[in-house]
Amino acid sequence: MASESSFWGLAMDANDVESLAGFWCDAAGYQLAESHFPYVAVLRSDDPAQPRMIILQVPEAKTSKNRVHIEFKADDLKSESERMINFGATLVAERELGDTQWIVMQDPEGNEFCLVKPHNEH
Repeated sequence: MASESSFWGLAMDANDVESLAGFWCDAAGYQLAESHFPYVAVLRSDDPAQPRMIILQVPEAKTSKNRVHIEFKADDLKSESERMINFGATLVAERELGDTQWIVMQDPEGNEFCLVKPHNEH
């Protein structure tokens, strides 16, 4: 039986919705599609196949590692990590497993994401 639902977007918590929305617009190349600052922002890509991002205000601070995170494919990990750092990201770790390399980073509120240079996309 086919699913009646499809992946529509990714939601993330924030203390400062407007600031985090600005970071992710720059980092992901998305645009602010809808905002009700300071409570919520919806970001969309020009590519309709890409999921939307929703940033929601929450009162509590982030206290532990994310169980789910965003991954960006990048051919040049060093230059892409530098680009993200210029937007306010923090480099956490550089990793490698076999032929796959990745960099773990955090956005300005500590949400983890990775830049990945995959050796095989299958």
